[in-house]
Amino acid sequence: MKREDITGLIVYLIIFAVVIIFGVTVISTHYGDSLMNQGIYILYVIGAILVGIVFNAILYELGHVLGGLAGGYNIVSVNILGFNLYKDGDKVKFRFHGFDGFTGETTIVPRENAKKEPRPALYLFMGTILYAIELVLVIVFFSIYNSQGPLEGQYYPVASNTVYFLLIVAVIGGIIVFYNILPFHLDSMTDGYKLTMTTNKANAQAYNALLKSEYDIAQGKENIEIPTFENITNFTADLNLNKVYVLLDNKQFEEAETLLDLIIANKEKISAKTYLRTYAQKIYINIAYKGKDEAKEYYDNEVPLDLRREISQDNAMPSIRAYVLMAGVLDRSRSEVLLTIEKSKKAYKRTPEGRKHTEFVLFNEALLMVDALHPDWDLKHHLLQESISKK
Repeated sequence: MKREDITGLIVYLIIFAVVIIFGVTVISTHYGDSLMNQGIYILYVIGAILVGIVFNAILYELGHVLGGLAGGYNIVSVNILGFNLYKDGDKVKFRFHGFDGFTGETTIVPRENAKKEPRPALYLFMGTILYAIELVLVIVFFSIYNSQGPLEGQYYPVASNTVYFLLIVAVIGGIIVFYNILPFHLDSMTDGYKLTMTTNKANAQAYNALLKSEYDIAQGKENIEIPTFENITNFTADLNLNKVYVLLDNKQFEEAETLLDLIIANKEKISAKTYLRTYAQKIYINIAYKGKDEAKEYYDNEVPLDLRREISQDNAMPSIRAYVLMAGVLDRSRSEVLLTIEKSKKAYKRTPEGRKHTEFVLFNEALLMVDALHPDWDLKHHLLQESISKK
């Protein structure tokens, strides 16, 4: 199990424990004072949880928007629980879209011709500040309620149920903030992790360059100048991988492999997932664009069994297309190829917009290569379709 998987498991166990403890202590105590029957009270709690998720997801992304604007960025899109508002030219449009985050994602780009380097700290921390204000207000309401002593008559259950409803909403918000503010790389790069990384000025500049290059690629701009970095961190590695996609698009495989080698050589400085997918890119180049004997020698000597297994289990396009070649060209396993193909369409939809075109081309090239070796496997109808590649 990878380090970030263990960390993520611990985080989810902590969240689960908090929910259980809160339910057993606070919620169960309030149930007796609520004057509701069991069925209605369950609906009451579920309603408070749903309101808490939606309200705090909106509040947190509002923090990203305000912090981004204050920090010197333009807002590209705001995604709350899959409801995505995004800019298309001068227009704001809506779509349902996936997101990289716990409850949402706000994407930003540095303002052009800004007098000062944009500051990611405000963007990353403002959601927590807004939640702190929410928490203070709930504590004030709860304190006022408790200081009044027992309320008599019909207003007591109304006051009690209102205050505890707000308390549940605040606890849900606390869970969202707890996940996002942790300085670890979990299922996604948390705000806390990015905040820790971007306190370094060089990393902050790399982060802004990463945002700019990803935006330009997503907009379909050509001849994009993407800087590369010798000092490898997760941010600079991801920025270098953007450059790798451009090089692969232009069939500049030697230059791409040089950048991949730089990232791989700094394994201890990057996350396990970044390392795995970088290695998958290198494997893809070696199998797809080098001679069969050279590819076989590289695969046998440089790709250990545990790495092959991890690539086969990964659900990102770089690993999927690499494993199609590993299974189809070198291992000659039709069943493994078909199992990997099954993951491709869902993985492709999750691919960042700026990388979709290249992944579309590279995956289909890999599949056609396997099909040419094994025409009886009937793989051509599994090719990604042009309609899927459109935004």
